[in-house]
Amino acid sequence: MLDTGDTAPPGPRYLHMVRPGRPVWVDLSRVYQVGECEPVVTDGLDLTTTVPGILGMWRATTTGHWVGWVVFTIGDLDQGGTRHQQWVIAEALRPRDT
Repeated sequence: MLDTGDTAPPGPRYLHMVRPGRPVWVDLSRVYQVGECEPVVTDGLDLTTTVPGILGMWRATTTGHWVGWVVFTIGDLDQGGTRHQQWVIAEALRPRDT
């Protein structure tokens, strides 16, 4: 898991901005917990892979878990992939060396 204590700006106590954005790996199998199914669609979106992303902030949840606001792409944009911006549970993120 990543360190959540980057900078603590004025405002909500459990919100930490990450400036500049930090490169991370996003484990899609932890973000989208989908099970095996048949038939396999070979040209579908792979939600079991790990993709690069940019972490912009951390926020605590009401249950005490940390989530990161991350921008990442699922699939090849030229082949119907999509860009996402969403909260991702901390356990699905790890630092990415650039």
